[in-house]
Amino acid sequence: MSGMADLAIIVLAGLIHAMLQLGVGAMLTLYHAILGGKVKAKARTLGRNYMLGAGLFNMLTVAACCFVVLVIFSGAMPEPAVIIMCGVLMILAAGIWFLYYRKSEGTELWVPRSFAKFIGERAEETDDNVEAFSLGMTMAAGEMPFAIALVIMAVNSILALPQSTQIMAIMLYVAMAEIPMIVLQVAVRNGKTVVEIQRWRVRNKNFLKIMAGVCYVVLAIFVFMFKVMK
Repeated sequence: MSGMADLAIIVLAGLIHAMLQLGVGAMLTLYHAILGGKVKAKARTLGRNYMLGAGLFNMLTVAACCFVVLVIFSGAMPEPAVIIMCGVLMILAAGIWFLYYRKSEGTELWVPRSFAKFIGERAEETDDNVEAFSLGMTMAAGEMPFAIALVIMAVNSILALPQSTQIMAIMLYVAMAEIPMIVLQVAVRNGKTVVEIQRWRVRNKNFLKIMAGVCYVVLAIFVFMFKVMK
């Protein structure tokens, strides 16, 4: 039962990470710039490299957190640390509800203006695979203030699994976090336009924001029940 609970925490944390919108927003900007007059094949290639960059950064972050938890806590966070992280998840839920989107008609996120401008300019100017890969890593770094608590919760569960499955568990978390970008890649391949996708995001941004915050709370409660109240 403990193993199933740890697996559920990893999957849920990864899915919440996937709800953060910076990655999809930057990828849409990348597609918009490329699809203006160039072949879709190039856009798909740049999109894949963008996702590889984001995935690599997330994988390295999870691996680094595993190392830190192993060194500091010998592989298992004590209950007080878990309780603190549950509190952080609750605070982040409030941040998602009230601060994550700026008060505007679009889907502009509450990230520093200079960083948002940098990501937007890089996405518009990206024209080769190395730049797309680098943009993916930069975007993933920008999401970390809202994602690091998710990574830590996932890491605590990853290290509770048998060693033979821990690498696969890290890959599972990264795959969950990449789902929206994979869906976006498939949607563009099947003929959806950037404008249609962005309109959908604008129409549903409040629902996505509420669901992301609720999932933070659910994860906090789930971790508290299975890691503290066990």
